[in-house]
Amino acid sequence: MKNIIENIKLVISMAIIGVLLLYIGTLLFMPELTIKIFRFQPYIIVTESMEPVFNVNDMIIATPFDIEEAEVGDVITFKADIDYNGSKEIVTHYIYEIDDSESETIIRTNRHFNADVTVTPDTWLIPESDVIGSYSAHIPYIGYLIEFVTSIYGMVVILINVVVITLIVRLNKQIKKRDEELKGKIYLTDSDTE
Repeated sequence: MKNIIENIKLVISMAIIGVLLLYIGTLLFMPELTIKIFRFQPYIIVTESMEPVFNVNDMIIATPFDIEEAEVGDVITFKADIDYNGSKEIVTHYIYEIDDSESETIIRTNRHFNADVTVTPDTWLIPESDVIGSYSAHIPYIGYLIEFVTSIYGMVVILINVVVITLIVRLNKQIKKRDEELKGKIYLTDSDTE
């Protein structure tokens, strides 16, 4: 029975590791498919444009975008050529306006959303096809941890910790093994004297 439970634990842990590796691989090599396959995708806020609701280094979780459910004031993540240099960056802003009079719906966004204040929309026009996802949740300040882990310093610290923990575990196993051997010798010696 113990072997069956151990095998089940092994299969479950291998499945979890497999899914994590698949997710990381998709995120690195096919980022445009991540939200379609896994139904969510995290993004780190890198500018102050969404403060005070979302701060720099907050992580937002985007889920698949549905134009039918989109409303003015919703938060979306999209691709836009914000510098007008030909390359598109990923941006998270509020929906300012939805224009579905053309063949493809066009969305205008803005940095802040407050019904009591006159809001200036962003200058770019976003076709529905450039919308990556809708805001679902956010985790404050997790970007600091991700920035640390992905830095050279963070990788070195993690590597050193893994090596130290591995050495401690191995040393602990050797000590337990030696203790078991000594106990066995003591039992033999005690039984010989009787």
